[in-house]
Amino acid sequence: MMIADPLPSLAPLWRRGRFWFQLWLAGTVVLTLFLLWDAAQWLGGGPQAAFRYTRLNQWPIESLWWLLVPGILWLQKNLILIDRRWPWTLALHALAAVVVAGTFIVVEAARVAVANHLPLSFLPVVIRDLRWSGGWSVTPALVYLLLTFALYAVSYYREWRSGQQLTGELRIANARLETRLVRASLDALKMQLHPHFLFNTLNSITSLIRNQRTREAEDVVAGLGELLRRSLAHRQEAMETLEHEIDFLRRYFEIERIRFQDRLRVEFDIAPRCQGALIPSLILQPLAENAMKHGISQDAEARLLRIGAERDGTRLILTVYNEGPALPRDEAALYHGIGVQNTITRLHMLYGDEARLRLRDQPPRGVRAEIILPFKTQAP
Repeated sequence: MMIADPLPSLAPLWRRGRFWFQLWLAGTVVLTLFLLWDAAQWLGGGPQAAFRYTRLNQWPIESLWWLLVPGILWLQKNLILIDRRWPWTLALHALAAVVVAGTFIVVEAARVAVANHLPLSFLPVVIRDLRWSGGWSVTPALVYLLLTFALYAVSYYREWRSGQQLTGELRIANARLETRLVRASLDALKMQLHPHFLFNTLNSITSLIRNQRTREAEDVVAGLGELLRRSLAHRQEAMETLEHEIDFLRRYFEIERIRFQDRLRVEFDIAPRCQGALIPSLILQPLAENAMKHGISQDAEARLLRIGAERDGTRLILTVYNEGPALPRDEAALYHGIGVQNTITRLHMLYGDEARLRLRDQPPRGVRAEIILPFKTQAP
C-alpha cells in the first residue's frame, strides 16, 4: 500500500521550506537595514562617530549565526547517514565545524582591526595576535556540532513518527484485507456445501420417483426449495444464532424423514441458555448429513439421531450423535470427507486454536461428533 505525500499547496504554511526561507530573507533585510542605520554616522565619516559604539562592532557574533543558519540547514539536510556513508558524513561535519570556527575568528579579527583603525592588510597579523591572546575559540564549532545533532534528532524523530503512522495504516489495511479474505473463503466453503447437500437430496427425490412415491417426492422438492432459499439468503453472513441453525436442521430432517419413514428418529437436546449463542452458519448441517450418510443409512437397525448443545463455562459444546456403525480405524479416512474438512477449516479461520472438531465412538454403539467453540451471544 502506498501512502501519497500531501500536495505542497495543501501543506500547512509552517511546513513549507519557501516560507522559512522568505522569513529568513526578510529578517536579513531588516537586520541589515538596522545595522546600516545604526552605523550611518560612522559610515558617513561623522567627526563624533566611532565604530566601537555601533551595533556592527557589538553584534558580530549574533549577526554571523543568523547568516549561517540556511547553510547549516542545507548541509544537514543533504548529508544523511545512509548505509556505510556515515564516516564520510562525520568527516564533512567536522570540516564544516572547523570552517565555522575559522569564520568566527576572521570576523573577530576584522572587528578588532576596524575598531583600532587598522587597514585590512593587517588582518593576518591580528589573527595571529588573537591566537596568542586566547582569542581563538572552539565554542562556535561546538555550537555547530550541537545544533547539527539536534537537527538530526528532530529529523529522525519525524521519520520515526511517519514510520509509525505508516505502520498503523498498513496494519489497518492488512486487517481489512484479512477480513475480506476470510469472508470470501467462508463463502467458498458454503458454496462447496450447497452442491453436496443438493446432490444427496436430488438422489433421494430420484429414489422416491422410482418407487412411485410421487407425493412424497413433491414434498421433498418443496422442502428443498425452502432450504435453498434460506441458505442462499444467508450466504454472506458468517455467524447466526443456534436457534436459527436448529430451525434449519428441523426442515432438513423433514426431508430425510420422507425418505427413511419410520426408521429415523431425531431428538434435540438443546439447553435453553444456548438458544441465543452465536455459531458459524450451517456448521451443524454437514455433520448431520454425514450422520445420515455414514450412520443411519449404513445400519438397518440404526434409528436415533440426536442434536445436542450445552454450555461449559466459556465454551459451547455442540454434538451430533447417531446409532450407526463405528468409525473407521484409519485416521486419514476419518477426516477425509468434504463436510468434515470444511467444518475444520471454518472453525480454524473463525476461532484459530480456540475451537475444534472431534469424532469418536459412543459406546455401546454409535458415533458422536463434537464441536467445541467459544460461547458468544448477540449484543443486546
